[in-house]
Amino acid sequence: MDPPRHACPWPARVRTVRTTVHRPRFRPHLRPCPEPASGRTSAVPVELSTVRPEAPPGRRDAVHVPFFTAAVVSVLTVGASWGVLILWRIGFGERFTGVSVHEINAHGYAQITGWVGLFIMGFGYQAFPRLWRTALAVPRLVPAVLAATLSGLVMAVTGMGATGYRAEGAWAVAAALAGNALVLAASLVFAAQLLVTYLRSPGPMRPVTGFIGSALFWLVAQAAFGLWHTWMTMTAADRADLLWYIATYQAPLRDLQIHGMALLMVLGLSSHLLPQMFGVPGTPERRAWTALLLINVGVVIEVVVFIAYRWADDHRLAALLMPPWLVIAGGVAAMALPWRLWRRLPRTDHRSGKFVRAAYGWLALSLVMLLLMPVYQMVSGLAFSHAYYGAIRHAITVGFVSMMIMGVAARVAPTLRGIHPGTLGSLTGPFVLINVGCALRVSLQTLTDWHPFFFAVVGVSGLLELAALVWWGTGLLRILHGSPASGPGVSRPVVLRPV
Repeated sequence: MDPPRHACPWPARVRTVRTTVHRPRFRPHLRPCPEPASGRTSAVPVELSTVRPEAPPGRRDAVHVPFFTAAVVSVLTVGASWGVLILWRIGFGERFTGVSVHEINAHGYAQITGWVGLFIMGFGYQAFPRLWRTALAVPRLVPAVLAATLSGLVMAVTGMGATGYRAEGAWAVAAALAGNALVLAASLVFAAQLLVTYLRSPGPMRPVTGFIGSALFWLVAQAAFGLWHTWMTMTAADRADLLWYIATYQAPLRDLQIHGMALLMVLGLSSHLLPQMFGVPGTPERRAWTALLLINVGVVIEVVVFIAYRWADDHRLAALLMPPWLVIAGGVAAMALPWRLWRRLPRTDHRSGKFVRAAYGWLALSLVMLLLMPVYQMVSGLAFSHAYYGAIRHAITVGFVSMMIMGVAARVAPTLRGIHPGTLGSLTGPFVLINVGCALRVSLQTLTDWHPFFFAVVGVSGLLELAALVWWGTGLLRILHGSPASGPGVSRPVVLRPV
């Protein structure tokens, strides 16, 4: 018998139907009620998997797990741990050029591909199809992408690292190049899958999709550039050739990876997640599109200008780097200032909010330091400072990118397992350690330009950062591979609205 019709609210009618008719199949990608947006009814929002299904999560809900797991293992081994070893060796040698560039590049490759890249892939496969309200294209390719990325990562790091430790030979070059090629192929397949997935979406183009698309373009571009750069550096005829390639192309490669891939991906997802997670004001669409254009243009110009400066060997061209840096900083400000992260979050939690706020503080510091580089060169009397430049990179990679990964994963991973974040620890310990370690690294590394004593203590910063990542990472692994919570949905949903 049908339930009586009456004027009770929609949630009450849902409960009546469930009681008297049947229990419908749970659909974790849909919410029962639309929410108004901009004065009109929006489409049904799509959850970012923060309400636990009534049945154990299926393969679709766990697609991120092997990527997140591999990323944590990577950062705790060839990432942060190896970085600490390198930092102490630099300290004992009292010069930043005392470690083989191939070893430095192997460590950097592990951080970009193994730490940042794997998190992008895992989050992309899990969340982006829901964001676009469609199904992932060719999902059977996901295991192949993961296998190619991990195999390529191991081969590339082994080949470059072996060369750095003087274990030179044709096998090391072949391993490094084959590894880079595998990662490039995996990146192309990943980007193509998401492109086809988006093209199936019925919604219009929104800024968050523009940021994601740009970041994916730079993901593929940096993988291709990295393959070529590895080939040229590992087959250089002599040390002079090697140093020329490093001095000319290393900085542009890092620009593609950090200002292009990582910065755009984090900014785009922040614009969509932060208003929903913490209740901050959103960035107006026109302003977001302007920010996206500014950052992309800035990245292209800074890469072209730097390479032109090196080819021409004319230091006057180096002055032209300031305009693209200003453009990038302006784009970041246009995107992030509406969120007012310097204020108390309107709706915060005890776990993730502090990481997000601190991360954007480090991003601001890195951009200020970048813009002040000519001033530092004049004050220090150095034409180029490895210490100051490295401090800028550390502020944005560890302070911004890594801290955003830590904060967002601390919110997303538990809720994907049906665990309410409020029932977990606050992560204050890792938060303090990573911030103190990053602050010491940025300050002490810069101070090595002024006195060699600071070389002896800069390694402490790496130990603090490693301790933070071990503390945070082991906790995340327990969540990813532990038993899911029992019972119905327990956490307040955070949604990615379809675009």
